[in-house]
Amino acid sequence: MERFVGRVAVVTGASSGIGANVAKDLAEAGMVVVGVARRKDRLEDLSASLSAAGAKGRLEVVQADLSSVEEVRRAFQWVEDTLGGVSVVINSAGVVATDMIQDLDLSQIQSIVSTNVTAVMASCKEAVSSMKKHGIKDGHIININSVAGHVVVNIPGMSFSAYTATKYAVTAMCKGLRFDVQRIPGFKIRVTSISPGDVHTEMAHVIYSSETPECILQSADVSNAVMFALSCPPSVEITELTIQPTGEMC
Repeated sequence: MERFVGRVAVVTGASSGIGANVAKDLAEAGMVVVGVARRKDRLEDLSASLSAAGAKGRLEVVQADLSSVEEVRRAFQWVEDTLGGVSVVINSAGVVATDMIQDLDLSQIQSIVSTNVTAVMASCKEAVSSMKKHGIKDGHIININSVAGHVVVNIPGMSFSAYTATKYAVTAMCKGLRFDVQRIPGFKIRVTSISPGDVHTEMAHVIYSSETPECILQSADVSNAVMFALSCPPSVEITELTIQPTGEMC
């Protein structure tokens, strides 16, 4: 991680869960982290706590609704105007729906696709543009995917059809983006998909409204996977990393 000290990382969905844990770990490792999320107060609390704890880096706060591509563009423009080039992007923001597709409102369908797919693609576009503009040849894009991006999950009483469709799209996006950035002469931008199983986050509370299962990952486990992928030497690219709680039947 030493080569990333003092450089800029953008983390979406940084106000809670996986995103907050990743933002904390990157700031503690010495990066200038831009946390992007709707809940500005949570971002500010995290930034203050990192500062008080003497983190090697810092957390900058950008409030944005990531379901809007214009908001994604605005967030990256703020980074460009304030901090310059982006070296690392962690796309962690996401939403889940547990109703069957035929029971979803069209607004719900639009929201889940906009947040889980369109915003991720827009963020990747803005990140690569920034890296090219500033000559950041060793940039790294990490998309927080899901095991649901590889397996169609079927749990009695719930439907993950819409969520799974968006995560399959992220899987394809990561593979395709990797080919795209390889076509940039002289650049070695890495692309990683990290696919966790069940994680103990606010999203899990939506799924398990009564009792969260014992067999579940913590946000720190996923953040550790992010740090591992980043810390590999530039000659090593972790393209897909799947992590599951021991014994998860999926």
